Amino acid sequence: MVADMKLVVKPHIAISTDTTIGKAPHYFDELPHDEELRLANLFKVLDVDGNGKIDIHDLSEALREFGLHHRYAQSFIERADANKSSDISLAEFIQYVRDHEKNLRLGFSHLDRNKDGKVDLEELIMAFKELGVDVEVNEAKKLLQR
Repeated sequence: MVADMKLVVKPHIAISTDTTIGKAPHYFDELPHDEELRLANLFKVLDVDGNGKIDIHDLSEALREFGLHHRYAQSFIERADANKSSDISLAEFIQYVRDHEKNLRLGFSHLDRNKDGKVDLEELIMAFKELGVDVEVNEAKKLLQR
């Protein structure tokens, strides 16, 4: 009976019904499309050499333009690089930023001790310290001036 069986192979044709063709790939179902585009655009700004990954050189150069020391780049890479490849993919970047933005939002009311809707110099330094990053007063002032 086995000899009578025929194997029929049909070519597989994939048809995409994805309406986001030409847009940023959708990484997280729960992430609104406009939020994903915002993060993808930020990723592109930080990916200075345009190779689709953020490495220490890209991030150091981008942070230098904001007046920040390159040690922040190393710290960010170490924390965001989930697969320990020494660079950050868009998916890793989105996940890391989303996790940390949630933490910042949750902590904002705690940080804004005078409840004026803004974070002053002292509050900013404390916020970074709570995230495990020591920021010098001059660097914090530069951030607040932006």
